[in-house]
Amino acid sequence: MTSSELDQYLAGLARAARPGDRLPTVRELMRRFGVSQMIVQRAIDALKTRGLIEAQVGRGTYFRAGADAPPAPPAAARAPAPRSVLLLRRSIGIARGRVLLEGLQRRYAEAGQRVLEVSYTDPEHARTVLKGLPHFDAGVVQSSFKTITIELLAALREKCDVIAVDGAALVGADVEAVGMEWGEPLARAVELLRRQGHRRIAFASSTQPFLATQLAQRRLEALREQGGLELQAIGVPCLPDEDYAGALIEQLRALAGADARLPFSALVAWGIEDGASLRERLAQAGWPVPEALSVVLLGRTDLVNEHAGFFTTVGCRVADQIEQLHAAIAARWADPARPYAVHLIPVALREGDSVAPFSEAVPRVRASRR
Repeated sequence: MTSSELDQYLAGLARAARPGDRLPTVRELMRRFGVSQMIVQRAIDALKTRGLIEAQVGRGTYFRAGADAPPAPPAAARAPAPRSVLLLRRSIGIARGRVLLEGLQRRYAEAGQRVLEVSYTDPEHARTVLKGLPHFDAGVVQSSFKTITIELLAALREKCDVIAVDGAALVGADVEAVGMEWGEPLARAVELLRRQGHRRIAFASSTQPFLATQLAQRRLEALREQGGLELQAIGVPCLPDEDYAGALIEQLRALAGADARLPFSALVAWGIEDGASLRERLAQAGWPVPEALSVVLLGRTDLVNEHAGFFTTVGCRVADQIEQLHAAIAARWADPARPYAVHLIPVALREGDSVAPFSEAVPRVRASRR
């Protein structure tokens, strides 16, 4: 923000002030408007010169009265000051994260707001950088499967009036969290496969303990208890931005029998970034989709890099997450006292060609044992 915005803000306070109303402290004004102590003091001195405020030693600075304040400009001449938004993201090659931030940037730019994006690899370094930045009206944090440290959150709290987190990772904190819990999409995917006659189904997800995927594991246990299906969990020991698909293939090879058959006819896979690559790797390993293995992805139904125009995908739309992040921040700007919440994105389905009706006569192609 600028010194002119500070002057406009103080003039507005003066117009609405009653005798005895307290002026914000110099430090609060410096933090809010991102200006130096000298600029704040100069603006306060201007109010003193006009007799609008008085300083009381040991107590603070107070408005004397609002009657002598300059008249408000005509409504047509008053435009709301543009908001400032910080986008803080972990420097990781996740396509979904890039699409989401670009969508938020467009939304705020179209509304005349100002956006600064900061990408980081080390949380401690990010804290150091934040100290030199001005105050923001809102901050959006994108962890991309990495830990958001308490210290970094505390630094953001000092810099941003509102904090929103991309992902349903933080519960019970004073942030707006917008994300997906994968239990419901998993249940939808299993039901879709069951209707196609599949009774032995595997669910693959990262072994990293994310809240969203742990909720899916709990749902898997509940589905198992209902009976009628053989449900198997497969842990992939890496993150989606690593060689996740390759690690999944290795897990499948370890489960295959001597005839290269898998102990299930269908797979629900979370965390796939490159759907085309997964399809190719499965075919090379001897499990063409859907001839030998039906596959449903848990992911984003509006990202081509994930579903590759081929996979049936259950999950959410990045567009919906952009909308909910934007709405959560706008709602808190309008009512700062409203309760903080976790906002779950609606479940979406994209039907593709990766699921076929179950048949015992699947191709017996020997898988490569590389």
